[in-house]
Amino acid sequence: MRPVPERLSSILPKGGVDIAVHRGARRRFRRWPLDAEIELLTPTRGAGLAINASVGGLRVAVDMGVPLDHVCTLRVRTAPDHATVEHARVVWSQARPDGYLLGLEFITAPSAEKH
Repeated sequence: MRPVPERLSSILPKGGVDIAVHRGARRRFRRWPLDAEIELLTPTRGAGLAINASVGGLRVAVDMGVPLDHVCTLRVRTAPDHATVEHARVVWSQARPDGYLLGLEFITAPSAEKH
């Protein structure tokens, strides 16, 4: 399987970065706004939208909560004919009145001991 940055290269901008979404030293990677449908496949099924992306992860808005440190399998659809399946760990979660915001960190494969 190709590394995450290669698989996501078609959805990340080729040009400049939106500095407004980059928070300096707190972030290891620059983030870009991303308009993509998200389908959570495991540990539970759900749907949502990507808010921004980097080579390290995604910020997504979804319709259900996922516990911290759980590994998710998700489909990221950027166009009707383009989607990629990724594995990511939930590194932060924030409940909102209409769903949840999740911070997801890409991993290479799901771990057997995490759900």
